[in-house]
Amino acid sequence: MQDNFKYDYWSLPRTDLVELIPPRTRRVLDVGCGVGKTGSVLMQMGFARIVGLEIHAEAAQRAKNAYHEVLVLDVEREKLPFGKGFFDCILYGDVLEHLKDPWKVLREHRDYLSDEGVIICSIPNIRYYKILLPLIFRGRWNYEDIGILDRSHLRFFTLKTIEDLLRDTGFKIISVIRKKRCGKFMRFLNHLVFDRLIDFLVPQYRIIGAKGDEI
Repeated sequence: MQDNFKYDYWSLPRTDLVELIPPRTRRVLDVGCGVGKTGSVLMQMGFARIVGLEIHAEAAQRAKNAYHEVLVLDVEREKLPFGKGFFDCILYGDVLEHLKDPWKVLREHRDYLSDEGVIICSIPNIRYYKILLPLIFRGRWNYEDIGILDRSHLRFFTLKTIEDLLRDTGFKIISVIRKKRCGKFMRFLNHLVFDRLIDFLVPQYRIIGAKGDEI
């Protein structure tokens, strides 16, 4: 997460994640809060406590007025200064794929989630057809500045491996939100096979998880 900080990546509000926060939520943790655009949306919603975590000091400085508190912190190396069960919702907006060990981070953060709390994640889908077709037919796997093959991505996931990630770290999946992004031909082809191609047409999954069995 520490390299290649880009404002275009972190300067857009994640309203797609905010809209998934349960109504009962009081305290929210935004992991990888960037310059605070999502925090500004959260503040307007009146939560009792909103905390942002950001590894980049420059971005955190810009975000400080958008949260009740912003911490400059490396989640892979540092513990959070909060008690067990403090947060009702933890947001991971395109964060987990940037970590060396997202399994470790999720296991540790599980303790900071209340018993009825949720995590909300957005994670790119490496099975997306626009990634697979160049790989299959041209042997190309070209890293880019942004997107699924972002140069700073350290982990790549499909829906199945996202399910494994959450299960192995003590969470159960409550909901998977798929939003197709494809042309008319692919939509038509998917329709012909009764939506069986859906997981090739989704560039990013949004996942709501809750505490599952103890690990």
